[in-house]
Amino acid sequence: HPTRPDHWGGYRLVPDYMEFWQGRPSRLHDRIAFRRDEGNWTLQRLAP
Repeated sequence: HPTRPDHWGGYRLVPDYMEFWQGRPSRLHDRIAFRRDEGNWTLQRLAP
């Protein structure tokens, strides 16, 4: 954990799912999802 001043607050994010969208001129856009299960990430292509 990084050091921080006593007056500082914040959030720690621990994602288990992330989804990305990549637009393309051909309109065949990519949607890709990453899911974490038991510490391992898996990739799933959602579209096209």
